[in-house]
Amino acid sequence: MLVSRRLFIGGAAAGALSSWSVAAQNAKLSVPQIDSVTLQVIVDNATFGPFLPDRILPGLKIQRANPDAGKSRMMHSPLRSEFGLSILSESKQGEQTRRVLVDFGYSAEVLSHNMALLGIDAEKIDATVLSHGHLDHYGGFSGLFNSRSDQENRGMPLYIGGEEAFCERLALIGSPPPLMGTLDRTGLAKAGFEVRMAPEPMVIADHAFTTGVIPLQSFERAAIPTQMRPGVGCDANELADTKRNAKQLPDDGEHELATAYHVKGMGLVVMASCSHRGVLNSIRRAQEISGVEKILAVVGGFHLVRPRTEDEAKRTVAEMMRIDPTYVVPMHCSGDVFVDEAMRLMPQKVVRSYVGTRLTFGAT
Repeated sequence: MLVSRRLFIGGAAAGALSSWSVAAQNAKLSVPQIDSVTLQVIVDNATFGPFLPDRILPGLKIQRANPDAGKSRMMHSPLRSEFGLSILSESKQGEQTRRVLVDFGYSAEVLSHNMALLGIDAEKIDATVLSHGHLDHYGGFSGLFNSRSDQENRGMPLYIGGEEAFCERLALIGSPPPLMGTLDRTGLAKAGFEVRMAPEPMVIADHAFTTGVIPLQSFERAAIPTQMRPGVGCDANELADTKRNAKQLPDDGEHELATAYHVKGMGLVVMASCSHRGVLNSIRRAQEISGVEKILAVVGGFHLVRPRTEDEAKRTVAEMMRIDPTYVVPMHCSGDVFVDEAMRLMPQKVVRSYVGTRLTFGAT
């Protein structure tokens, strides 16, 4: 891969969501416009057989993966699902193509297995983004180049929202709560990644942009089922003053990133990944950064499960209707209450995706 393809450009409540208005002249970042972006689901919780049809909708082409297509005999090793998320984006701007991998799923085995079946060449990826420091999003990182012998000198850019991503965490899913562990900085280097901190909005691989820190501006709270241990796995001196001296504290996800694209003439595609800072807050942040109000699609995990409530899930649907995205693509941790309510109130907007699904927004 050419080094030039890895260059990057660094770069109180807000009231009712229905009153949000963003002016381009107030944009915080010069965000590129692209012709199209294809998001392919590499890892998610759900798989589906070869029975769903492809579809073409206004501004969106949906392609369902079927690795058995064209073969004389079905494979005995299908696409795998797990509780995690990984999405490969391929964007086009004129003759230029860029590929960004957002998150790595839970395990290296599933990431590498699905990439192989889907015919994805890791050598063609220009950059990677880790949305936040939870195992179900970073656990598979070593599977990206695990078939190569020269990982350590690869220098694949990995954008992370802050030092907190490396702190040890406990998962509040049992009694006693099990140890989640830490994102291994040494392991990342050995696997061929070059960590780049991105707490501020930043253009990624010429086409995408990250949100940096996502402010809590709506009714959404940072409801996260983990606790963080400052100084264990991470450098406490790089944390906020209010956190660095604590032994253990509730996780607020301050380092979490969303990743977005501005599709020419159609609006923003926002990948919220896990939305621990709130999917609505993630959308709002992308609007503020870009100066673009129209949302073409919001994609990813919206975390409308515990410790958030069913009422919060339903309110999120109501507020999302006011934002009026063209498409809503819930994945991973979005939760049945949100999906059921969204299907009831805006069925024409909801797109269900599965492992292998390709979603192309913009010119096809």
